[in-house]
Amino acid sequence: MTRIKKLQDICIPTNQLNLIFQSRTIWRDLIIWLKAYISSKHGGFGDKDAIRAKLDQVLLNATNVFRLVFGQEHADKYVELSNDFVDLLDALIDAQLRNDADAVNEYTRKLYELPVETAEFLVQINPYWEKSQWIELFTQFNQMAIDQYTTLLNKQYKENINAFDRGLSFASRIGDYYSQGILDYLIFTGRTMQKR
Repeated sequence: MTRIKKLQDICIPTNQLNLIFQSRTIWRDLIIWLKAYISSKHGGFGDKDAIRAKLDQVLLNATNVFRLVFGQEHADKYVELSNDFVDLLDALIDAQLRNDADAVNEYTRKLYELPVETAEFLVQINPYWEKSQWIELFTQFNQMAIDQYTTLLNKQYKENINAFDRGLSFASRIGDYYSQGILDYLIFTGRTMQKR
């Protein structure tokens, strides 16, 4: 009840509303450009380097939003964790293309350790996020990325389309959780966004 009463007395500035919207859509963009990158690595569809540059730009945009809310120091750690995810996925794809089962197992294991580390980091800086929820979301996100590649590798094109479709739907779920946490953080801590 206290939370509802506090919300009634709050006016959210337009720039914060725009930031919340942007923080939600970043996840959709990430799913789309991961799909493009995975396809370029697997089958040579498009310019792999240009697509990776675009994927890196999406990660940079996510980091800029994060920096505005939580500051540069936390944004640096966030970009490190985000890059770790893409680098591990990249290495996993290369290992699958080489048929290196040991490397595939090692990179898969590391991909499943990363959600715990990332969740621990996020809940330390924002009390409106829960560790177990982030672990679940990141684990599902990682699995969807792996499914995208595995279905291409196995030439299961219909399943690949379904995996991509699930990823787009999931982007809304993870984006909602991420943006709600940022909104709650800004409202209930009384913090303002950092200057650009």
